[in-house]
Amino acid sequence: MGENSIKALMVYYSFEGNVEFIASKVKSFLDLDLERLIPDVEPPRKGLGKFLAGGHSALFNKLPNLAALKHNISDYDQFIIASPVWAGTYTPAIGAFLRDNKIQGKRIYLIASSASGNAEKMLLKLEDALKGNNVVDTLSLQNPLKDPDSASTLIQNFCHRILN
Repeated sequence: MGENSIKALMVYYSFEGNVEFIASKVKSFLDLDLERLIPDVEPPRKGLGKFLAGGHSALFNKLPNLAALKHNISDYDQFIIASPVWAGTYTPAIGAFLRDNKIQGKRIYLIASSASGNAEKMLLKLEDALKGNNVVDTLSLQNPLKDPDSASTLIQNFCHRILN
């Protein structure tokens, strides 16, 4: 393993850009591949419908179909999975990824992005969905785009823990 190199894939879903920011920062600190999940159906981008549709699909586990992945999941030993928190859980796109890709016996790192700063419930649900793997570490960020310097420092520290 090189100084900043791990055989890992970061799988993420970004709706408002916060997790996209996180993914780009992780990529700047670690030599890994990125896989952005693209669902066939997304909630409206604005207004009350954004929260109602997104929260409803997350709460009731209404999983979309995903665009074909660019990477072969079986090529990786480690995964970083990042998601916004929707209604206290991970997004339907992450749920669809887990449904479609049976990941077992891997080292897993989880990242949550939330508006409230309370992502513990979501991280526990995601860890439960990944039983049979070794969830090594987690990171919770609150509105990383509102304070990108602070978020970058937290992401850098997280990446250093992955390398050590």
